[in-house]
Amino acid sequence: MLMENKNVFNWIEEKLSPDFCTSEEFIYNEMESQSDFGLPIIYQPFDYTKSLHWADRGNLFDYLYSTGGEGKKLLDFGPGDGWPSLIVAPYAKEVIGLDSSAKRIEVCTENAKRMGITNASFINYEVGTKLPFEDNTFDGVMAASSVEQTPNPKKTIEELYRVLKPGGRLRIYYEALNNYKGGQENDFWIAGLGSGLCKLILFDRNIDDEYVIQYGLTIEMSEEELSKKISLDGKDSFDNINISFLENIKSKIINVKACKTIHPSGKTYMSWLKDVGFKEILPSHSGRIAAYKLFQQFTDENIPKDLDSIDELIKKVVKVAIELKAPIDMDPMITAVK
Repeated sequence: MLMENKNVFNWIEEKLSPDFCTSEEFIYNEMESQSDFGLPIIYQPFDYTKSLHWADRGNLFDYLYSTGGEGKKLLDFGPGDGWPSLIVAPYAKEVIGLDSSAKRIEVCTENAKRMGITNASFINYEVGTKLPFEDNTFDGVMAASSVEQTPNPKKTIEELYRVLKPGGRLRIYYEALNNYKGGQENDFWIAGLGSGLCKLILFDRNIDDEYVIQYGLTIEMSEEELSKKISLDGKDSFDNINISFLENIKSKIINVKACKTIHPSGKTYMSWLKDVGFKEILPSHSGRIAAYKLFQQFTDENIPKDLDSIDELIKKVVKVAIELKAPIDMDPMITAVK
């Protein structure tokens, strides 16, 4: 089946001639919400009955404590919809979000204004260039699934090191490709674009070589319509997206792009961080998982219901989790100290 999948990618390159581009051109400039408006606090009221809302609070305190960011100046590299900038900001002195997507900066700025957050600002820059800050500017840097979206991740790490103050801390969450072994090397995702358009994104994950090629097909169909065409017997599968399927919808395909991104493994990240000059490097467990597991310990009867009480519990488990060394790529988060 993997050979058939390769034939699909070959067909796209031969018949559709995709334009290779950067991540922001590929998808991020087209998304009204990178999170599908699902983020608690930013888009939705916190719901104590939802485990993912607890996990999000775990992420908040993970980034805050891992960077030493309480009352400090932080950089959020690649803030998406303003995450984690806007949930960390109430605990920090200042947060600056930096993104190469103009659309993401627009969304982040609008969200900050709507939420009444005045100590978070967002700056657009040209991806792959020197970051627009002086040396030793930030006390901490948060990078959530963003370093691998840049053309040269190692150069990006060098820049993040440069703008950190001595003793400053970098917290990275990265996509561990090893998690896709055994059946998810090739996958797909449908992004709704509005106005009767959607984008079919096909992933070709090359795990051993640590890179991914994504093919984005903008199609004159709604997300729901395309999903129904892909689904066979009620099951969505990449295997349903074969050459025959693509030929049948070819007349509806109005734009085709491709994007190659480097996805370093935890081992590669550890090596790069050391080469760049970080003094301490710790792959650790995440506050996200710790908070999620904490939620599972409660019953409907004894679960705390107010956010302040929940935060106090989550803070305690997060402080423990982020100091516990984790196997590389298992819980893909790394703290590095300059």
